[in-house]
Amino acid sequence: MKKRNILYIGWVGFANHGDDLTRNIFLDLITKEAKKNKLELDIKALYPSNFNEYLLARINPDLVVLGAGSLFEPVYLKPLVLAQQQGIPTVIWGSGYDSIAEGDINSSQIDPDSAYMIRQVVTNANLVGVRGPFTKQMLDNIGASHPQLHISGDPGLLLKATRTKKNTSPTIAVNWGTAFNRVYGGNETTAMNQLAKALDKLLDFQIIIYPVWERDIESCRELYEAINNKESVILLEQVPSPQELIDLYLRSKLTINMKLHANVFSAALNRPFICLAYRLKGLDFAASLNLSDLAFPLSTPKLSDKILGAVRKVSQNPSMYIERINQQKTIYEKHLLELIQGVVKLLI
Repeated sequence: MKKRNILYIGWVGFANHGDDLTRNIFLDLITKEAKKNKLELDIKALYPSNFNEYLLARINPDLVVLGAGSLFEPVYLKPLVLAQQQGIPTVIWGSGYDSIAEGDINSSQIDPDSAYMIRQVVTNANLVGVRGPFTKQMLDNIGASHPQLHISGDPGLLLKATRTKKNTSPTIAVNWGTAFNRVYGGNETTAMNQLAKALDKLLDFQIIIYPVWERDIESCRELYEAINNKESVILLEQVPSPQELIDLYLRSKLTINMKLHANVFSAALNRPFICLAYRLKGLDFAASLNLSDLAFPLSTPKLSDKILGAVRKVSQNPSMYIERINQQKTIYEKHLLELIQGVVKLLI
């Protein structure tokens, strides 16, 4: 069998379920596709802090992938720039744009040097699939073009349940965490109190508060303490394992989530989600599934009322929201798997 090396770039190695599970999805899919084509792969996944041409030479990849745990920011783009300068193929697999600026996306929000770097990477990439319509809008606005540029969806949508689980009670899984106040509105505590106010009124549901990253545990505790009526509230004080996380989604009627991939995995398992977007990437993902009516920036006035209104809408017509998710998910699954096949073709 031929041997090939792949360098996968993302925010990996920090025990964050969102980034690590999407990396695992890539590893699983690309390994299976490579075997079909009699390729043996050595895949190195890393967060590229202090990346330089010497590290690239030591890794000596045959291909570099900008993965789902990455963003269109210089720290992630530098390995692709260096690879392209060496004639090494590069692929963008569901990466996205993020911003704390509210309102319409325009090129003036982006540092000119970063915009130049993004244009270079996108133009010279072999394959380009991005998370959502806001990411594509940003690329269009700065003139980052590619003949195959398309919205592939977030690769976390490919998460699959390994077993089925029936809803045993009306449950809402609630994800909370921290971005160290680098959020819409600049104040996580204000948004948390609005969420707690909404949860106090959801008396017909069991509420399960859960983190997807160890550093989010304390924030989840603070949310739990801010809730007055705790009779039907459960706090998970450890990060669930991947299987426990899947089981939690499967037992839930819907979910309410701060972190991006908590929303993504909920959608992957056909559970409608209310996205409490702390930055643009949450709104980008919700828009990719035509669920912008269920996504609210943390800075939204009267956020508690918006959350309760969204819960009512989903509870009254869950099948409509599930159908919306499935319509878009079917399209994105096709795109993401085609990108995997494209990666292998570049290695043959």
